[in-house]
Amino acid sequence: MGRYITSTLAYATTTVETAISYQAKVNDRVMCTAGGITITLPAVADLLVGDTVQIIDVGGNAGTSAITVSRNSANIQGAAENLTIDINNTAPVLVYSGATYGWILTGS
Repeated sequence: MGRYITSTLAYATTTVETAISYQAKVNDRVMCTAGGITITLPAVADLLVGDTVQIIDVGGNAGTSAITVSRNSANIQGAAENLTIDINNTAPVLVYSGATYGWILTGS
């Protein structure tokens, strides 16, 4: 079973605040205070099914300066494409589902 973020933060969630591009780790909650940055997801070799990463546009900048989520060679929603966050104050949670679909958006 993977590592995951719970509403009570019972698992070791790490909150990171950044205004620059960042290499996410499993179970990170990345609070982006600026747009125009790239958040790179963890490497496939480090992942277990069920691992999570949350990316939060706390600065409300994504609508005018998108945040790019780099897939780091894993699919996102079954596609070999990066994710673009371009809606202000969005907070998607990505869960790793395995090689076929890769990272799946489960909430925002």
